[in-house]
Amino acid sequence: MKDDLFKWLGGLAFLNNVGYSCVWPVTTIYMHNQLHQSLVLAGVVLLCYSSANVIGSIAAGSQFDRGHTFGLNLFGQLITLLAVTLLIFMHGWPSYPILLCIFGFGNGWILTLINSMGTRVKKYPSVKVFNQLYLAENIGLVVGTGLTGFIYEQGIGWLFVLIAGIYLVSLIIVGIKFAEVELHGECPVRQTVDASADLTGKRNLFVIIVLLLGLVVVWVMYEQWMSNLAVYLARFGISTGRYGMLWTINGVLIIIFQLLLDWIGRYHATLDLQVILGSFFMAGSFMLLLFAAHYGQFVLAMVVLTLGESLLIPGVPAYVNRLSPVVQKGRGQGMVNAFSSLGKALGPLFGGLVIERLGYFKLFAVCTVADLIVGMMIGIVLLILRRGLQTYD
Repeated sequence: MKDDLFKWLGGLAFLNNVGYSCVWPVTTIYMHNQLHQSLVLAGVVLLCYSSANVIGSIAAGSQFDRGHTFGLNLFGQLITLLAVTLLIFMHGWPSYPILLCIFGFGNGWILTLINSMGTRVKKYPSVKVFNQLYLAENIGLVVGTGLTGFIYEQGIGWLFVLIAGIYLVSLIIVGIKFAEVELHGECPVRQTVDASADLTGKRNLFVIIVLLLGLVVVWVMYEQWMSNLAVYLARFGISTGRYGMLWTINGVLIIIFQLLLDWIGRYHATLDLQVILGSFFMAGSFMLLLFAAHYGQFVLAMVVLTLGESLLIPGVPAYVNRLSPVVQKGRGQGMVNAFSSLGKALGPLFGGLVIERLGYFKLFAVCTVADLIVGMMIGIVLLILRRGLQTYD
């Protein structure tokens, strides 16, 4: 993929995450306060949304390996735009959860295609590509969550007007900039090998499975920061506004850390360290929560969490790309997004069950141990199998 198209790909990643982050923060509160549904039902709807996201991710990745990239892009953009446009006028019950699931399917489809197209960037190493895409996605998250609260107060219909406008711009970019791109034509292997063939060696496949399972665990634990920590902070007299400030810090630090990683990556190979150290830093954030009682200590824990997130989350798709043959790169990125969505879906339920039965302290202890195990498992597997791996970077 040409350098200028990579920049536009980053633009698509930014826009898609602005749209996504305008939806998930208000879903529970809107369903409970405006649609008068129970919190349990709201949780079920979010689970269905995540399940649709998983299906969209797997389907898009599989279809990407068969070619016709432009048509796949158009389909994802159109179905997502259609869903949010209908939500402008049909955000009651049960139309809201139905259209929300269609939006989740389209969102997973688009994100997988963005990452899959990122595997075709030839000018930069894959670790740089995925770090840059992750940076664009997180800038989108910061912008989206910043806009959501203000616009939601004007009415949820206006929020969907904004999101529809975002996806309309995204559709225009796809139509103008990616119309002539036929990515599968860049690699002759695609024309001679069936995309359904299993070309991944056993060692590569085993490492990919370990990375994906580790990603699920990491996201389950990470979701505790997003779903349960606000209630825990209230015990120490820390307001919701100051909890929100932690996520502002998170967004700013991600930008700083990604720029720093990009600079380091010019001189040193970082991918192995990214996926190993990332888990350990995320474990460290929960270890700090075990003893945190003042706001400054929670800020420090967020700094450590963000460092781990900046290392691990973009490192896994980059590593899966490195271990995936050309005809399976889309499938690999689809699985990355699917396993991420699975972890995000299970996280709040897991946290709620542990808190209800064991309390917050033991939840943080479980999260610490789980992330440490992930880091050790990835490290051991890479140490033993690294020399025998086939790479396709």
